[in-house]
Amino acid sequence: MRIPKTPVEFDYDLWTTEDGKCMVRVKATGEVTEVEQKIMKVLRAEEKRIRRSYQDVDDSEKALSGNNTVLSLDSLPDDEVKTAAWLADPQDGIKALETSLLESDFKRVLTEVQLSIYEACIKRGLTPTEYAKAHNMKRQSVSDTITLIRKKAKKFF
Repeated sequence: MRIPKTPVEFDYDLWTTEDGKCMVRVKATGEVTEVEQKIMKVLRAEEKRIRRSYQDVDDSEKALSGNNTVLSLDSLPDDEVKTAAWLADPQDGIKALETSLLESDFKRVLTEVQLSIYEACIKRGLTPTEYAKAHNMKRQSVSDTITLIRKKAKKFF
């Protein structure tokens, strides 16, 4: 009797005997049992779903990497060059630096009050009501200022 291989994450081995019986072995316990056909269909569908998900992941990894490099914390690279590539930060920081510089330039075009509201409400997430209470202002004035800041930002950026 030949038992086909199934994915490691799938908890069962499935097969059909020559006389048409649907058999299942629980991998964890080794227990073998006969099941109805509709249960076998459900288990086979789940096994196929798992196999397809592996195939989809493998295809996308090959397309992304262009080679057969394994990127896993469980496998260690063979040489220092691969190690360096694995540990490299995918973000080089240039975008963050550009954004920071643009933001500092933008802050220069804001008035003192606008800058204060920008820092508190837009950057730190304070609500207009909270800011208005803390600075003895009307909530509507703070909301209007936020709208004005956004208009300036739209023109600036």
